[in-house]
Amino acid sequence: MVVEIPIEDFNPGSVAPGAIQPFFLNLCPPGNRVDLGIPVLVAQGKRPGKTLVIFAGVHGDELEGVQAIHEVFLQLDTGTLSGRLIAVTVANLPAYRVTRRISPIDVLNLARTFPGRKDGTITERIAYYLSELILPLADFFIDLHSSGLTYVLPTMIGYYASDTPPGRESKEAALYFGTPVMWGHPEISPGRSLSVAIPRNIPWLYVESPSGGRVSDKELPYYVNGIFNLLKHLQMIPGTVARRPPDVHLVGTGDLDRTIAVKAEGFFVPKVRVLDEVSPNQVVGIVRDLFGQTIDEVSTAHGGVVGMLRAIPVVNPGDSVCLVVDRGPAVV
Repeated sequence: MVVEIPIEDFNPGSVAPGAIQPFFLNLCPPGNRVDLGIPVLVAQGKRPGKTLVIFAGVHGDELEGVQAIHEVFLQLDTGTLSGRLIAVTVANLPAYRVTRRISPIDVLNLARTFPGRKDGTITERIAYYLSELILPLADFFIDLHSSGLTYVLPTMIGYYASDTPPGRESKEAALYFGTPVMWGHPEISPGRSLSVAIPRNIPWLYVESPSGGRVSDKELPYYVNGIFNLLKHLQMIPGTVARRPPDVHLVGTGDLDRTIAVKAEGFFVPKVRVLDEVSPNQVVGIVRDLFGQTIDEVSTAHGGVVGMLRAIPVVNPGDSVCLVVDRGPAVV
């Protein structure tokens, strides 16, 4: 049975050992949009151990993470679990309900709003409570994203490329997660959930995959198996997992706000694919007008690897269409 409570009353320590408890944390007073809140699943182990916190649905059109959490909790044997697993199944419920990247209520991007404000708009309040009430419970944190409807990204695990202890733990855990691509970020822009974890010294990972607005049978196993691999790596469930060095190692910003943008309104046609090697000044795409004539060429400023491409062809001036990042050293 779902326990529906005011968000300030959330106490995962109330869950009995060996039990799984769903919570709905209301963001509004009783009788006033009580369906506006944060759904959370808590699994309490029978033995002490670490706490893994998982977010999914920070963007409402990124759905693999939502189903992955469902599948993990359906398969999880709490009798063998050490510690506690806390999963926010849908962080951004307003955006999720309309399958959009941003909230239709205040038109804010939750992934650029952390740590939020307690007295702010609905997105700012969601960010505040995720930052202050749930994320600080973590010994390790993972944020499950996918490309959404607008972009295409590789199937990848992102980690903190820092020499700090959280950075070293982050990179080591990434090697056990099991995706074809690892992407290290030396810095994280303000506003993301990860930017809240860093000053709290919480090691973190995040996941991306090519699909958005739907769940891919090809991509979903990476999420589910990866979470179980992480639980084994953290010694929260029995079993061993081998290190799985990536096929491709990238290093650099993952901020989609820092991409190559188009200058004209039109129809974008990419000339490269995700993970292609590109040279400086290479044309990576063109923009056509309504009659198929090229009106803009999009070129790289530097060489590297294509880390992101735009998925929706219709573009307006300033829209991001391509991100080029550096290839990192081999990881073994």
